[in-house]
Amino acid sequence: MVHFVTSCMVIIVVVSMIDAGSIADAKALFSNITNGYNEDIRPIGDQNGKLTVYIDTDLLTIQDFDEVSGTLNILAVFLIHWNDVSLSWDPALYGDISETEIGQNNIWLPRLFNIKSSDTFRAISNSYLSVKIDHYGEVFWQPGSFIDIKCNPDVSYFPFDIQTCYIQLIAWGCSQQRIKLEPLRPELSLEFYEPNGEWSLDNTATGTHSVSGYSTATFNITISRLPAFHVVNTLMPIYLLLLMILVFVLPCDSGERVGFSLTVFLMLTVFITIVNAVLPSNSDSMSRLSYFIFSVLVVSGVIASVNILELRMYHKDDNLPVPQWLRRLMRILDCHFKSRRMVSEVCPHKSDQTLSNKNTSRKGIQLTEEEEEETVEVVPEMTWKEVVRILDKFYACLFFAVITVFIVVTLVVLYKGNR
Repeated sequence: MVHFVTSCMVIIVVVSMIDAGSIADAKALFSNITNGYNEDIRPIGDQNGKLTVYIDTDLLTIQDFDEVSGTLNILAVFLIHWNDVSLSWDPALYGDISETEIGQNNIWLPRLFNIKSSDTFRAISNSYLSVKIDHYGEVFWQPGSFIDIKCNPDVSYFPFDIQTCYIQLIAWGCSQQRIKLEPLRPELSLEFYEPNGEWSLDNTATGTHSVSGYSTATFNITISRLPAFHVVNTLMPIYLLLLMILVFVLPCDSGERVGFSLTVFLMLTVFITIVNAVLPSNSDSMSRLSYFIFSVLVVSGVIASVNILELRMYHKDDNLPVPQWLRRLMRILDCHFKSRRMVSEVCPHKSDQTLSNKNTSRKGIQLTEEEEEETVEVVPEMTWKEVVRILDKFYACLFFAVITVFIVVTLVVLYKGNR
């Protein structure tokens, strides 16, 4: 009884191995489906009909985005399939083999070109790949490689910019009446996607269009820059621009004011050169950051010019009197820098004098010329050094407010620009 059971099991295993299809069946299948096959003829029964090629894209990673050249480099795999009526068979005739793989050079392939390629214009293909075919004639082809896509970079809100690039596949040489390209799903597959350290993948989309009589399949990729690196290395140093205000704190007698202002001016020149090195050299979408740095560069030049004029004023001869209008203006400015306790001492109100004059005239008292001269407002004497001291405080507050507003507005515009 045991020997009988064992013999039955051996027979079952042998029969199942035979039904699974042998190498001889595979060779026969390959010979029959490739015999008389022509790779240049569209695999469709009605040659006047339209062959639909379905395309899916599996995005693996975003390798790099070059803002200067406007090139996006990605690693992607295209999952392409279509029906080839010449490659169908009856599995029962070949040991129940329902699918097989053969080299892609042995069958017809759609010649797909990426018309948005930034390097060479060539068909998507890898000569060493194989295609999978099932017994219904469905052909599955999966070419993939690094792809360079030509984009139109928009760095208006760098480093918070958002870029949109797209792959546009076209069956070059075959009109849309002969071949139609159809994406399989409304977005790219991200099953094997690996995140990039500089760019975040925000959105993907697919579509089909007709361009000049050709059917095209479009795969959009929207990415946004991860700003942490550029915030620390580009935006944070902007606060160093406030150093230029310290030129009004340095004593005029130190002899360092001109040197300090020119040093800060040169620092800004170098800084704008570094920022522009990572931006494209075109006028289509200049970064708001470039406008800001240029504006601050102009302000720095104004500060250097004002500093030189103040030094000339500071070293004027003390025998030269300060004009009365300038003394009045300086007293008004000086009032704003004094505490309330000192206001009455530094800035006597002319309203009290005017009131006493009115009361005197009401009483009908006739003032002599000497008394009238005493009632005339007398602006205290002031030296040129004191004028420069007051101007230093005024310009320090003025430029601090201007630069602070510039910085806040620029950061808000950059952050909120594309959102």
